Amino acid sequence: MSRQKTNKTAKKRVKVSSPKGSKKPKLMYKQSHQNHLRTKRSARSKRRQDSHKVVDSSHEKKMYRKIVNI
Repeated sequence: MSRQKTNKTAKKRVKVSSPKGSKKPKLMYKQSHQNHLRTKRSARSKRRQDSHKVVDSSHEKKMYRKIVNI
């Protein structure tokens, strides 16, 4: 059987955090709409979008399958 290939776009968009202790690693991604026309937005909304977000648990299994070889 052929090997499972990594989805290159998913690999570029998702970062795997390092696990601490017995916890499993989390998949992190950066939110969209962060580069263009940010001056109109409030400081609060810009600050909230700056940090990386954790992939929802309902999509986590699918994402791990896409980024098999990282």
